[in-house]
Amino acid sequence: MPADEAALDRFRDEILAAMRASEARLEARIDVSAGDTRRDLAAEIAASAADTRRDLAAQIAEARRHMDVVAERLRSDIALVAEGVVTLTERLGTEMRDGFETLDRRVMRLESRRLSDERD
Repeated sequence: MPADEAALDRFRDEILAAMRASEARLEARIDVSAGDTRRDLAAEIAASAADTRRDLAAQIAEARRHMDVVAERLRSDIALVAEGVVTLTERLGTEMRDGFETLDRRVMRLESRRLSDERD
């Protein structure tokens, strides 16, 4: 092998060695970067999940407060309707009693007249 070829082989071997070393350093940097990215991403996801849980908890609390207000208003409306039903029932009872008493008096008058007409 001539001297130039031996020098070229050494040069090629040196370049290949440098490339392998460079490739190893690059892979190591990629591994470190990937690890950092995974950690950063995991931290971001955890923070986002915590924010989402807080937001959801706040929305649930707001919905509960709203439903409590709605339920209280509904109870109030039901109580008002119940009072109206009681008042109406009492009024109808009174009017029916008065009506029956009036009818009863009329029937008694008619019966009295009839009895008096039959005697005459």
